[in-house]
Amino acid sequence: MSKKKKILIAFSSVLVIAAVLASFIGYIYKRDKNKYEPKLWVGLLDYRLNFRDLGESLNKCLKKDIYKTGLVYRSNKYFSGWSCDRIKNPDKIYSLNFSPSDPHAYYCEKEDGTRLFGSHPNTDFVISDIENLENWKKPEFKNSMCQLFKSALDDITQNKSFLFHCDVGRDRTGTFAAMIAMMLSEKKNIANENVIESIECDYEKTTALESFKKGRMENFLKEMVEQGGVSEFIQTQCDLSSDLIVQAADNFIK
Repeated sequence: MSKKKKILIAFSSVLVIAAVLASFIGYIYKRDKNKYEPKLWVGLLDYRLNFRDLGESLNKCLKKDIYKTGLVYRSNKYFSGWSCDRIKNPDKIYSLNFSPSDPHAYYCEKEDGTRLFGSHPNTDFVISDIENLENWKKPEFKNSMCQLFKSALDDITQNKSFLFHCDVGRDRTGTFAAMIAMMLSEKKNIANENVIESIECDYEKTTALESFKKGRMENFLKEMVEQGGVSEFIQTQCDLSSDLIVQAADNFIK
């Protein structure tokens, strides 16, 4: 048998083995899709996490020490599978990027080896375009978002830290962060132009932000102010008491 033929046979064998392996992995993945728990290797690089303490970030943007730190964190999905230490050991995780067609379970690993999984109220649709108020007219969307905001406000009131994330840590995460910061600032009567600019500043720290999206949170919040404010919107949409938002504001804003 010629050397060329041997090489061709060896190469063909490798391709067959690779194809069989890929098929097997695909079968396992599809069979256990609802249990899939990814360790996202991109997260090995800290700078790709887009992780930050929301209060600390806003303070730096505002150049004032106003917001409480160590309570509210934001990130993209690449923390998943790694130590909870890397995301400051939150008490809870909220996953804004759950998809029923690709239902990953995002988590961090605690010191004792147990996993802290991200929770999500939506089970049969994907949350997207939170700032599009037309989406809030859809019952399943509104109910899921209201559960998320209610849980976040309860956590802040009870001094429980939490991290929220989407895929890139940009639009859904950015809007959720903007609405929380703005509604609490409104209740403390500090939601002025500088605060809006600091929220936009936090949004623009995201490494995956395209240039055409700059100004997105600032414009959205100004539109919300014209319609009565974020806190009024969330209270009305979610049937929340003003007291809950006030209590959360008192605990997040010094």
